Amino acid sequence: MLYEIKLKVVKTLDDGQQKEIKEHYICDAELHGEAETIGYGLYPGQTIDVFAVFRSDVREIINSPEDGELCFKATVVDVFTDENGKEKELKYPMLVFADNFNEATKRANEYLKQGYDMTLDSVKRIKILDYIKHE
Repeated sequence: MLYEIKLKVVKTLDDGQQKEIKEHYICDAELHGEAETIGYGLYPGQTIDVFAVFRSDVREIINSPEDGELCFKATVVDVFTDENGKEKELKYPMLVFADNFNEATKRANEYLKQGYDMTLDSVKRIKILDYIKHE
């Protein structure tokens, strides 16, 4: 299950000043408490505040992040006909890591070509810094 973690940590800036920074992560965890523990483990020995842990609406993570890649949310649409003959749409948010918007769009489209009968609805940059896999 995917959980999103938001935390505050005090970091030293290049000019020597200390500033409280908010960071946002997504992790793979079985339970809410496990996700919170992962959040506290990101900065061992430092005082941090994990102020939000919640189940993510993201259905899937398309690729693992490489160093320096940004996080994008790709929304895909599955169009189907229900039992009454009415056409319906289901939207699924997925995460894709890439260097820029165009690369994220390309990676999402390539992923959908693997046999998924869905179309790409939107891609937008989000503030998630990293994906932490369950160990």
